[in-house]
Amino acid sequence: MDSKLMISWTATLSQAGLLLTGAQTCLRIIRNGSTGEVALFPFLACCLSSVLWTKYGLLQEDFPITLISCAGMISQSIYILIYYTNVNARDKKNISVKLLLAFLTVTSILSYIKYYVEDVETASMHLGFVCSGFSVAVYGSPLVSLATVIRKKSTECLTFSLCIANFIVSLQWLMYGQIVQDNFIKIPNGVGVLLSTIQVSLFICYPSKPQKTITYTPGTKPSKLEI
Repeated sequence: MDSKLMISWTATLSQAGLLLTGAQTCLRIIRNGSTGEVALFPFLACCLSSVLWTKYGLLQEDFPITLISCAGMISQSIYILIYYTNVNARDKKNISVKLLLAFLTVTSILSYIKYYVEDVETASMHLGFVCSGFSVAVYGSPLVSLATVIRKKSTECLTFSLCIANFIVSLQWLMYGQIVQDNFIKIPNGVGVLLSTIQVSLFICYPSKPQKTITYTPGTKPSKLEI
């Protein structure tokens, strides 16, 4: 087995495992009957990215990219449906607007590629830039909680296994991009390695649970518990 085939399959399997991590979140949403503090953005960004990468894979005739992107498109669509059906009525209108904007965005991009670009090489280049941007957004989505981590001095809102998985997957696709000499695969996954490293380093700087401190005044009983 040559290195290209080995890396492509290991990267595909790792990416599939990463996609399945969203199922745990959705099961929790179903069990609670509410989305709670779970954000829609990671699901939505990954879904849009998967749609565009599927088209890119077809243009480049790259089977591993096409296969895993199709899997991402299907899985994330299911997660978004679960999220939408369990979001509270107050936020449903806002979520509907975001979904509509996302649909119009991806439809506009695909329409431009299909009807306004004359050759496959130019279409691949234009779509590659867009796909790269979405990939960076997906890898960086856990950093949306960065302000919360610093304010609470806790990584409780981050998932360590997800950050590690992002690092491994982005590293493998970086290697694949290097082998096939595709900068649109190589560069965003290189950024993904960097962002994942930052996320993992947060667990070194901050504990996974907030530390409890007790405010105590001499001569009195402890009166306040701060987290």
